[in-house]
Amino acid sequence: MPVTGVFSRLPLPRSARGALLLSIVLAVGLGAVDVLIAVQVRTGLTPQGDRVASAGRSIGELLTVVRAADDRVEATPPASPSAVPDDLAPRARALTDEIVDDAAAVGLEADATALNSAVDTWTITATATRPVYAAADRLNADLDRHRDDLRRSAADAHNTLFVLHCTCVTVLLLLLSGVAWTMWRRIVRPLADLEEHLARTTTGTTGAALSSCRTEPWLRGVWGEAERTLLLLKESRHSAAKADEALRTDAATTYGLHRVLTAQDRPGPGVCAYGAVLAAEGVIAGDYIETLALPDGRTALLQGDVAGHGVRAGLLAAQAKSAVVAALRLGRPPGVAAAAAWSVLAQEEERFTTLVIAILDPIEQRVVWLNAGHEVVLVREAGGRVQALETTGPVIGSFVTDPEHEWQVRERAFGPGDVLVLATDGLTEARDGSGTMLGPDAVTDLLARTDPTPEDTVRALYTAVEAHGADWERDDVTVLAAALATGR
Repeated sequence: MPVTGVFSRLPLPRSARGALLLSIVLAVGLGAVDVLIAVQVRTGLTPQGDRVASAGRSIGELLTVVRAADDRVEATPPASPSAVPDDLAPRARALTDEIVDDAAAVGLEADATALNSAVDTWTITATATRPVYAAADRLNADLDRHRDDLRRSAADAHNTLFVLHCTCVTVLLLLLSGVAWTMWRRIVRPLADLEEHLARTTTGTTGAALSSCRTEPWLRGVWGEAERTLLLLKESRHSAAKADEALRTDAATTYGLHRVLTAQDRPGPGVCAYGAVLAAEGVIAGDYIETLALPDGRTALLQGDVAGHGVRAGLLAAQAKSAVVAALRLGRPPGVAAAAAWSVLAQEEERFTTLVIAILDPIEQRVVWLNAGHEVVLVREAGGRVQALETTGPVIGSFVTDPEHEWQVRERAFGPGDVLVLATDGLTEARDGSGTMLGPDAVTDLLARTDPTPEDTVRALYTAVEAHGADWERDDVTVLAAALATGR
């Protein structure tokens, strides 16, 4: 996508986009010029400096060779030939060639030619050293002047680069200042005005319409959407206020319904009991429990779970509980009490309830129970073994056709140290974050290890659900436990 296409997508006014694009173009251009000058300086000055240094070193080595040859010639008898020794002449020739190449590269061809001629003469007549020294001195002097010129040129180039850098920074700062000012005037300030007006309107301190505020052309669409949003916010605030008023009105009723579902009478003589209900949605649950002393001295415990959550399920649970309790207080058997609960749900096609009624007889040390589809009905024996009390009939709902004979009653021994545990399916179906249920096996294992008292049993089960990482808002969890009193 072209650069201009990218900038056209930015949410900026045209002037701001143009200034930003101009800033980037100028920055790239100045940076390119800066790089080109730096490269030119390096490629122009550095090689010449290397050539000058190389020529200077070669001249020094050449003069060393000349002095060595001169020393040998002086030590030779006068009758001997005066030519340069064979082992030094090639070295002198090679150094001279290097000097000529380096000097020619920096524009000192004349001095290099003079030195070359002097060396040629010297290699034939070893005593002709004066012309070599003179030519070498002139070339060294010219090399020094050329080196000074290069240093001045490098200093000038560095100064030029510094000025260019300062210019780049200054231009960029000016351009960025211009962009910042443009964005402040065209974007930030209009948005600040919009924010201020929104704050005043949402708090009810102004009745002015948004369209009366000053807007930039590009912001008018946003302004219009904000005006519509404010209208919706006002309507929502009004609706929320009405809903809050309704909730405050219903709070007392809701709390009273919760008290009805969880209220328990004192157990009869010789029995101790403890129970609790944790509702999935606030304080209203479909679970209900009760403990009551029967006229004949026995103690009845009942627990049920109406399908669903919320106020509707709570109302049906309260009606079903009241019907069962009324039947038991009149001395009716558990089957009649279950039929009374059925009468509450007979017209509810989408609702049903589980129900367990357990009657403890501390004198006979027996327990009689009716289990209408309730999942967790357990006896933890004094020795630690856990036994499940089987169901004796279906769940209670409109689909039951013969409520008078649908549910049977069972009984078994229940002695000191035994604990009766009633719980809704919210206990065994408690799920952790990965969806894994606690399960009946975990409940059974925990009961086998728990201290056999009703309160300790209930608290241990709730602790296990918490440790499992269950979501308390997923389902109701209700536990009721009872045992024969120890006489303390």
